[in-house]
Amino acid sequence: MKEKEIKPRKTDRLSAGFFVFGIIVSLSWLVIFGGYFLKQKPKLAGGLEDVRFTHRVERWFGFYQADLPIGYNHLLIQPRGNEYFLTNEMVLKMNLLGEVSEIRLFMKAVLNLDWTIKQLWLELNSSGGVFSVWVNAYSDRLDIVLRTGGQKIEREIPIQSPPYLYTEPVIGEKLRQAGIKTGMKISFPVFEPLTQTVSYVNLLVEGKELVELNGKKISAYKVSESWQGQTEYLWVSEEGEIIKEWHPAGFSAIKISKDEALSLLSSSSGLSPDLISAFAVQTDRWIENPRQVKYLKVKLEGARLDGLDLNGDNQKLRWRVLEVFLPEWNFSEGYKIPFPSTGKLKNYLEPTWQVQSDSPEIISLAKKIAGDEKDCLKVVAKLVRWVSFNIEDALVVSIPSALEVLRQKKGACKEHTVLFTALARSLGIPTRIVSGLVYSDAYLIKGFYYHSWAEVWIADKNRENGRWVAVDPTFNQFPADATHIRLKIGELKDMMPLMQVVGQIKVRVMEYQ
Repeated sequence: MKEKEIKPRKTDRLSAGFFVFGIIVSLSWLVIFGGYFLKQKPKLAGGLEDVRFTHRVERWFGFYQADLPIGYNHLLIQPRGNEYFLTNEMVLKMNLLGEVSEIRLFMKAVLNLDWTIKQLWLELNSSGGVFSVWVNAYSDRLDIVLRTGGQKIEREIPIQSPPYLYTEPVIGEKLRQAGIKTGMKISFPVFEPLTQTVSYVNLLVEGKELVELNGKKISAYKVSESWQGQTEYLWVSEEGEIIKEWHPAGFSAIKISKDEALSLLSSSSGLSPDLISAFAVQTDRWIENPRQVKYLKVKLEGARLDGLDLNGDNQKLRWRVLEVFLPEWNFSEGYKIPFPSTGKLKNYLEPTWQVQSDSPEIISLAKKIAGDEKDCLKVVAKLVRWVSFNIEDALVVSIPSALEVLRQKKGACKEHTVLFTALARSLGIPTRIVSGLVYSDAYLIKGFYYHSWAEVWIADKNRENGRWVAVDPTFNQFPADATHIRLKIGELKDMMPLMQVVGQIKVRVMEYQ
């Protein structure tokens, strides 16, 4: 694979690197609208045994951002003997800097009459490739098979009991049967198949409101739903039917007819907002030459900051004032790779289903890039440069894996970062993925955009005086400039708390150098 010798600066335009779409938006849509799409839970307070559908149940919902249509969801549940058969299709179209991207998600499941899962299959198709999940449920575990980047990955998640499938008809009916009233609280654990995580969902009935639906005012209960650090709102009718959902980031889902749903995307051509600009965080002043900034002091306003990774390493948070420093080290040589795969850094040297650092393709490429070099400082610089120069900037909507990026050779910041992380870990360099905000120098807007980059563990030749250092394989930066504001550390499963920030955070620039 020959490296290009000349490549335009990635910061001369608003590149793919400025939006961590698959993490913050694409995935979040799928999960935010999960009340209509899919949630599974091991146990709901009071049980689900009394929820029985004796007839075919079908639901259509329209998805909107800033009140403009971006897609639809179709849910169908059919009782057959001692089982339920469920199918669900979600279609989303989004405008990314004038380019329309589409994602389609299809799911089918076989369920017991108590709503525990027998089998579940899900496939996501997008410009970033195909991602699929197959789940078989047993009494003590979930057997999971993932397919991404042409690779089959098998996982096992231990459980206390077979998980339930949580869908909008079921939760609405359950609230009705429990005698829905203001102040009612329900809490239950949820298995989410895209990220393969189990965590609690908390429902609180806040009160009654009038909701407009198909030109009519309908009395409905407003229910807050909190999950993984974010809160969205459901409106449940007197009959126990969920008719609307809204997220503070500006997304909403509304019950509509089949004809309305199928016409949404054709009628929305050219009308949907540019989502990258819509989620930009405008500032009160310009930052000149942001890629050269070594110190940044800002005040973070508007959003909740709990659950984020703002303090530590090259960031210092006091109240809502954040300082970001360009890391410095006074040693000319770094440790010789590989770093020992023990102790507190062990997790940052291991492969995951997204970061396939044990793949022969990844290992071979990393060794080729590094050559005979063993100094971690020089190897990191080589890896950053290779990824920056050889992965084409492209606004793709995907759930990225290192192998998928390596095969497609294109992607946004999240794709650059996941490949870099796999390459670095394969050589024995502790590396972790981070996401947050970075200041744009595209001059289209003064402000920050959501972005993903990496942090590597750097230490001297004796493996002492170690620290995490931000690197940006999208911008070819080692270290990354100080306009990189880290919000969260981790991979896909760790990113959902960022949704409490999207559309709500404000950044006031106090000082920079």
